[in-house]
Amino acid sequence: MNNKVSSAGIALAAIVATSSAFAADLGYRPQTVYKAVAAPIAFTWTGCYIGGHLGGGWGNKSWSNPAFGGVGFANHDVSGWLGGGQVGCNWQTGSWVFGAEADASWANISGDSLNTGRAFIDDRSKIDFLGTVTGRVGYAWDRALFYAKGGAAWAHDKFSDMSTLTGLTVDGADQTRWGWTIGAGVEYAFAPSWSAKLEYNYMDFGKQTATFAGPAIAAFNTDIDQHIHVVKVGVNYKFW
Repeated sequence: MNNKVSSAGIALAAIVATSSAFAADLGYRPQTVYKAVAAPIAFTWTGCYIGGHLGGGWGNKSWSNPAFGGVGFANHDVSGWLGGGQVGCNWQTGSWVFGAEADASWANISGDSLNTGRAFIDDRSKIDFLGTVTGRVGYAWDRALFYAKGGAAWAHDKFSDMSTLTGLTVDGADQTRWGWTIGAGVEYAFAPSWSAKLEYNYMDFGKQTATFAGPAIAAFNTDIDQHIHVVKVGVNYKFW
């Protein structure tokens, strides 16, 4: 009887050992508990932002005399630099992004040409401030946004006539004028709240009348037709 019990015990031990070895061969491992990982939050352009920009501008100024049937007497190109800031808000639905933006820039966009109707007079133009108030519509590929914009533009102009004999200013005018603008750009979000952009704007102020006056010259009107091109780079911070 004892021999039978011993034989049964030995057989049972052999079966357990064989089962353990077979399980090891099959790559058995203790059960592992996996934790769920949250999906990353998709980037959105929705929010308001504030930023700054630097760039350059160029264009043309055409002067004419309304008292003599609009005869032109000066035409010159202008160019220079600008820098300022912008503020706006975006709303994204699907891949489309809609928004509004206002910007303003200090500028030094200037040029001059000789007056063909007044001897020894150099006509000068300078824009020292300009800005836009626009709507924007764009299409987003994740963190890249391609957009178009359009709306109102304004510029503060200084005009003057300088004597080429003395180098002194004999008369001048300054005014803020309004026009329209269209533009396009691309913006890339390089961080959750930061983006950089490259933008082009065309600004048309049409023909408007400026009233010139000087210490020894009676006031007179001059029609000035102007348009400006602007290219700028900027950085925005999205704060909401």
